[in-house]
Amino acid sequence: METEKHTRGKALLIIAGAVAAAILAAAVFYWKIYRVEPAFSTATYELGERVSNDTGDYISGTEWSRGLAQLDLSEVDRRHAGVYEAVVYHGRKAFVYTIVIEDTTPPEIREKEGPVYLAAGVENLPEDAVAEIVDKDRDTRAYFVQDGIETDTITFEETGEYTLEIRAEDSSGNLSSTVLTVWVDTPPDIEGVRDFYITPGSAPDYLDSITAADKVDGDLTPDIVVDDSRIHLGREGVYELSYSVADGCGLVTERQATVTVASPGELQEMIGERRINRWEDVILGAPNPYDAGVMKEDDLEAALDYMRPALVQLYHERNNGYSAGSGYIMEITEDTVYICSNRHVAEKYDDWDVFFYDGTRVGGEHLGSSEEYDVGVVVVRREDIPGELLEQLMTVHIDRSYWSRLDDQTLELGLERVDREGGIMHVTTGSLIKVKQLFEWYDRKDHTEVTVELEHGDSGSAILDGRGNLISMAYAYSTEPTRYWCIPLDGILECYEEITGHRVYVY
Repeated sequence: METEKHTRGKALLIIAGAVAAAILAAAVFYWKIYRVEPAFSTATYELGERVSNDTGDYISGTEWSRGLAQLDLSEVDRRHAGVYEAVVYHGRKAFVYTIVIEDTTPPEIREKEGPVYLAAGVENLPEDAVAEIVDKDRDTRAYFVQDGIETDTITFEETGEYTLEIRAEDSSGNLSSTVLTVWVDTPPDIEGVRDFYITPGSAPDYLDSITAADKVDGDLTPDIVVDDSRIHLGREGVYELSYSVADGCGLVTERQATVTVASPGELQEMIGERRINRWEDVILGAPNPYDAGVMKEDDLEAALDYMRPALVQLYHERNNGYSAGSGYIMEITEDTVYICSNRHVAEKYDDWDVFFYDGTRVGGEHLGSSEEYDVGVVVVRREDIPGELLEQLMTVHIDRSYWSRLDDQTLELGLERVDREGGIMHVTTGSLIKVKQLFEWYDRKDHTEVTVELEHGDSGSAILDGRGNLISMAYAYSTEPTRYWCIPLDGILECYEEITGHRVYVY
């Protein structure tokens, strides 16, 4: 029968054997299965060559153990030559490697087939003279060498034949060069490019008024290429529009424009602030593209000068004399130009000679007059106005919000009266006394009182402030004491709508 002591000893031996077996198994597992070693310390690659991201290329060991490793190449810039660190993490160990990316290959300069043409009068790049420059280094620099001097661009003032040296050098100092003969010619011209300001859903003609020509090839207008691929006509925004044309030598001229798609109100605001105008831009969908707009700064002399294309003289010759008065353009529609004046001028005759600011005479007709205020309207058929003059005409700028805030103040005002020869009869300036003042004549209506001295023939003149706003219309003066009276802006608008049935755009 075993004693207790013998039994305890036998148990200890069993435990010791188990421990030894476990240690041996762990050692075998580590050395035969788990243990890995770095496969190299430094690896060299040519720029552009693939840097391995397979952990099996970095460590040796069983396939299972290599699969436990993680490779970190975040510090390796594969796009540039240099010396970098890569790390393989395996359990608690980190193996660090040196990755060398070197560039020993010079850039390749590929020449064009056939004659090489460059443009005169513009900056030419080396890339313009060759087919392409190929190199794995993204920082490769191409340049000309002229009389031993490096230059990034070259400009030819004269046409003719030239010999050029072109070099391409990468950031590692690898250098290539080539010498070639080029022929310099004038590039084609593109004329008439303008920016577009349109409302959503418009269908602009991007080629309207656009021409292209070359000194050798002549008219190239049919060859103009328009790139409007980035434009969304149904979505508000600012987009880029490109034009290009090539001549027979392959010289290409490019021009850019912008296409702004905005609401009608936004377009009109831009017109009113003189940020855009129909003489320099294409405007589609604005309520009144002919609006003169206002100046940023207050300058009465400049404002009167700018507003002159909105002014007219009304003239009617009789056997024993003539009648004359003034007026201004309120509205331009597809077929009619509407001119506002006083009733006591406009209704005198059914027909008028309308003299525009440049002296052009066009026949006009009395459309109607109002009984409320001394306001009348004369119309001219648009088709009777010479096209060149029509392009210059504008309507007066009406900002009712601004006008309604005016009160007793010394706002500088003025008028210009155009003559029949394309000049100015006179300019009269003064100031605002009161925007609405009781006038005892003419049914005791409120009128605008000014210090602008009115003369015979000034009736119907536009009274403007120093930024070009229409404030009132010259009407009459009273004596003892002498006071000068004008039709207030709200009266002009009400009467104009009554006569024409039109409500003009006001700000």
